[in-house]
Amino acid sequence: MELQRIRHDLFGIAKRLKSIDRRYELFFNRKKNRYEIYANGAMQMALPFERLDARTLTYARKTRLENLEKIIAEIEEENARLEIQKTRETRDKILAAEEG
Repeated sequence: MELQRIRHDLFGIAKRLKSIDRRYELFFNRKKNRYEIYANGAMQMALPFERLDARTLTYARKTRLENLEKIIAEIEEENARLEIQKTRETRDKILAAEEG
């Protein structure tokens, strides 16, 4: 079996996930060598961390559907910031070429 259910861990992450969503169950996918969170038998997320710690809880809270609008806003803000930065860098290169 490639999925191993995690019921107990050093920091109690498996138990604490239940406070975020009572349906959450934590598994370790041996084939993919990663932790995954399931609800009602469906995978909800693959964790980007090698170890279970407080980051797992933060990630689970942040990626919940209820936070979708906030996540989209954060992505849009970051994209706008990057676009402004790219525009400035391009402008600076053009000005430097004109001076040189």
